[in-house]
Amino acid sequence: MILQLIPNTHPLLHERINKCSYDLNRHEISKILYENMMHYKGVGLSANQIGMSERVFIMMINVETEETITCFNPRIIKTYGDQVWCEEGCLSYPDKFLNVQRPDRIIVKYEDENKVDHKIKLEGFSARVFLHEFDHMQGINFIQRAE
Repeated sequence: MILQLIPNTHPLLHERINKCSYDLNRHEISKILYENMMHYKGVGLSANQIGMSERVFIMMINVETEETITCFNPRIIKTYGDQVWCEEGCLSYPDKFLNVQRPDRIIVKYEDENKVDHKIKLEGFSARVFLHEFDHMQGINFIQRAE
Protein backbone atom coordinates (compact mmCIF):
# COMPACT_ATOMS: atom_id res chain seq x y z
CA MET A 1 0.00 0.00 0.00
CA ILE A 2 1.71 3.15 -1.23
CA LEU A 3 0.85 6.20 0.85
CA GLN A 4 1.42 9.85 0.06
CA LEU A 5 4.29 11.62 1.80
CA ILE A 6 2.74 14.32 3.96
CA PRO A 7 3.84 17.92 3.28
CA ASN A 8 6.88 19.06 5.28
CA THR A 9 4.70 21.76 6.84
CA HIS A 10 2.37 19.17 8.42
CA PRO A 11 2.33 19.36 12.27
CA LEU A 12 3.01 15.60 12.55
CA LEU A 13 6.55 16.18 11.25
CA HIS A 14 7.21 18.83 13.91
CA GLU A 15 6.10 17.08 17.10
CA ARG A 16 7.64 14.35 19.23
CA ILE A 17 6.03 10.98 18.52
CA ASN A 18 5.06 8.90 21.56
CA LYS A 19 5.65 5.17 22.03
CA CYS A 20 3.97 2.79 19.61
CA SER A 21 0.35 1.86 20.21
CA TYR A 22 0.04 -1.33 22.25
CA ASP A 23 -2.12 -3.12 19.66
CA LEU A 24 -0.16 -1.89 16.62
CA ASN A 25 0.15 -4.52 13.87
CA ARG A 26 3.93 -4.29 13.68
CA HIS A 27 4.34 -6.71 10.79
CA GLU A 28 1.87 -4.74 8.67
CA ILE A 29 3.48 -1.38 9.51
CA SER A 30 6.93 -2.79 8.73
CA LYS A 31 5.68 -3.99 5.34
CA ILE A 32 4.04 -0.62 4.56
CA LEU A 33 7.20 1.27 5.56
CA TYR A 34 9.36 -1.01 3.40
CA GLU A 35 7.10 -0.70 0.34
CA ASN A 36 6.95 3.08 0.66
CA MET A 37 10.69 3.53 1.30
CA MET A 38 11.46 1.51 -1.83
CA HIS A 39 8.75 3.30 -3.85
CA TYR A 40 10.15 6.73 -2.94
CA LYS A 41 13.75 5.48 -3.41
CA GLY A 42 14.84 6.30 0.14
CA VAL A 43 17.29 4.68 2.54
CA GLY A 44 15.00 5.32 5.50
CA LEU A 45 11.40 6.28 6.21
CA SER A 46 9.62 7.25 9.40
CA ALA A 47 5.96 6.43 9.97
CA ASN A 48 5.11 10.09 10.56
CA GLN A 49 6.38 10.95 7.05
CA ILE A 50 3.44 8.98 5.66
CA GLY A 51 0.93 10.31 8.19
CA MET A 52 1.14 7.68 10.95
CA SER A 53 1.63 8.88 14.50
CA GLU A 54 3.67 5.86 15.59
CA ARG A 55 7.25 5.82 16.96
CA VAL A 56 8.73 3.61 14.25
CA PHE A 57 10.97 3.89 11.21
CA ILE A 58 12.61 1.61 8.69
CA MET A 59 16.17 2.03 7.45
CA MET A 60 18.70 0.32 5.24
CA ILE A 61 21.38 -1.01 7.50
CA ASN A 62 23.39 -2.03 4.43
CA VAL A 63 22.79 -0.09 1.21
CA GLU A 64 24.71 -2.54 -0.99
CA THR A 65 22.57 -5.54 0.03
CA GLU A 66 19.45 -3.41 0.76
CA GLU A 67 19.18 -5.14 4.16
CA THR A 68 16.71 -3.25 6.33
CA ILE A 69 15.68 -3.06 9.96
CA THR A 70 12.43 -1.66 11.31
CA CYS A 71 12.95 0.15 14.60
CA PHE A 72 9.99 0.39 16.95
CA ASN A 73 10.41 2.72 19.95
CA PRO A 74 14.06 3.46 19.04
CA ARG A 75 16.47 4.87 21.62
CA ILE A 76 20.00 6.23 21.38
CA ILE A 77 22.15 4.78 24.17
CA LYS A 78 25.48 6.37 23.33
CA THR A 79 27.07 8.57 20.68
CA TYR A 80 30.84 8.68 20.26
CA GLY A 81 33.59 9.00 17.72
CA ASP A 82 34.20 12.00 15.54
CA GLN A 83 31.50 14.50 14.61
CA VAL A 84 31.35 14.18 10.82
CA TRP A 85 29.87 16.57 8.25
CA CYS A 86 28.08 14.94 5.34
CA GLU A 87 25.48 15.90 2.80
CA GLU A 88 21.99 14.62 3.60
CA GLY A 89 18.69 14.59 1.80
CA CYS A 90 15.19 13.80 3.02
CA LEU A 91 12.12 12.42 1.28
CA SER A 92 10.06 15.14 3.01
CA TYR A 93 12.24 17.80 1.35
CA PRO A 94 12.70 16.62 -2.25
CA ASP A 95 15.70 17.96 -4.14
CA LYS A 96 17.16 19.62 -1.02
CA PHE A 97 20.62 18.47 0.10
CA LEU A 98 22.39 20.05 3.06
CA ASN A 99 25.55 19.44 5.10
CA VAL A 100 24.71 18.02 8.53
CA GLN A 101 27.11 17.18 11.36
CA ARG A 102 26.46 13.94 13.24
CA PRO A 103 28.41 11.49 15.41
CA ASP A 104 30.14 8.76 13.41
CA ARG A 105 29.35 5.93 15.86
CA ILE A 106 26.32 5.18 18.01
CA ILE A 107 24.86 2.46 20.18
CA VAL A 108 21.09 2.13 19.89
CA LYS A 109 18.21 0.05 21.17
CA TYR A 110 14.96 -0.70 19.39
CA GLU A 111 12.18 -3.27 19.34
CA ASP A 112 11.50 -5.38 16.26
CA GLU A 113 8.20 -6.58 14.77
CA ASN A 114 7.94 -9.26 17.49
CA LYS A 115 8.59 -6.80 20.36
CA VAL A 116 12.08 -8.27 20.85
CA ASP A 117 14.67 -5.76 22.10
CA HIS A 118 17.88 -5.26 20.12
CA LYS A 119 20.99 -3.33 21.09
CA ILE A 120 23.39 -2.67 18.21
CA LYS A 121 26.37 -0.52 17.29
CA LEU A 122 26.12 1.49 14.08
CA GLU A 123 28.94 3.30 12.31
CA GLY A 124 29.28 5.64 9.36
CA PHE A 125 26.38 5.78 6.94
CA SER A 126 24.07 3.47 8.93
CA ALA A 127 24.62 5.59 12.07
CA ARG A 128 23.74 8.72 10.06
CA VAL A 129 20.55 7.17 8.66
CA PHE A 130 19.46 6.02 12.14
CA LEU A 131 20.08 9.50 13.60
CA HIS A 132 18.23 11.18 10.71
CA GLU A 133 15.17 8.94 11.14
CA PHE A 134 15.36 9.20 14.94
CA ASP A 135 15.19 12.97 14.55
CA HIS A 136 11.85 12.51 12.76
CA MET A 137 10.59 10.76 15.91
CA GLN A 138 11.62 13.84 17.91
CA GLY A 139 9.93 16.32 15.55
CA ILE A 140 13.29 17.54 14.23
CA ASN A 141 14.04 17.84 10.52
CA PHE A 142 17.48 17.86 8.95
CA ILE A 143 17.18 21.52 7.94
CA GLN A 144 17.32 22.40 11.65
CA ARG A 145 20.67 20.56 11.91
CA ALA A 146 22.24 21.92 8.72
CA GLU A 147 25.25 24.25 8.76
